[in-house]
Amino acid sequence: MRDKSIDEFQAIFERASIPVLDIRELRLARAAVALKGDSLDASALAVAAYLRRRFQTQIRAYWSASAARSATLEAARGAGCDVHPRGFGSTEELVGQISIERGLQLVILPEPPDDARRVVDLDPVVEAAPPPILLIRRPVEDPSAVFRRILHSLSGNFRQTRNSEYSFSLVEDGGHVLLLHTIDESDLAGVREALQLTPDADDEDRAALLERLARRGERYLKAVVAASRASPYDVQYRLATGSVVEQVKAELRANPYGLLVIGCHEGGVSRVSASDYQLMHEVRDVAVLAL
Repeated sequence: MRDKSIDEFQAIFERASIPVLDIRELRLARAAVALKGDSLDASALAVAAYLRRRFQTQIRAYWSASAARSATLEAARGAGCDVHPRGFGSTEELVGQISIERGLQLVILPEPPDDARRVVDLDPVVEAAPPPILLIRRPVEDPSAVFRRILHSLSGNFRQTRNSEYSFSLVEDGGHVLLLHTIDESDLAGVREALQLTPDADDEDRAALLERLARRGERYLKAVVAASRASPYDVQYRLATGSVVEQVKAELRANPYGLLVIGCHEGGVSRVSASDYQLMHEVRDVAVLAL
């Protein structure tokens, strides 16, 4: 069998990897905010109030015993939250209650950088809660700034664009989303071999392949975005090879973002890879949305 050309590889790649999508704007009807009695509770409530104003979201505040100060609960009511009638003894118990609530689409969790080192605490939280979790890592003065510039990390194939509805919906009008799609070199080599591409293809062929895939991916995603919501915003797509963690960190160093989006959410279950977990613990300067 003859070797396939780059154009033929593109067509096969797209048929295998890109589903027909109809990504519509997410109607964020119900969300929860977890108040743990730490310094970022006020920032979590500011983000909750912003989402309530923007999307008319019904937000319920769940609180641990350490957040039982009347000022904290009054602030929650002032932000328009429905305050749960009783507190919980620990963050784990609090999140456990949230995880059995039906219909939630987002959980806002204040998680200071120091707490991010407590791997045994944070990972089960993300795994147990059916809705995506928005981790607030720094004090928030302007909640809209969190959603003005969004970095959405993709790995693997284009099926992850099914999870782009959160990024496409949360981004501010006139804001910016970068879809950073990182493919491991070994994965790319394996696909080329499976499709019987020339095994000794030189660097020029490889570069041309990546460039054409990137152009096609960008055109495809821009078409998806155009149908996703009426309000304008800018979206860019970039294809990269190498380490997901290093590519994301390099982009965060190079450009200002308010939110990093990681992972997948399928059938009410969070699917977060090892690289995503690493980013969740190591990225400290922006909010992180774990799908």
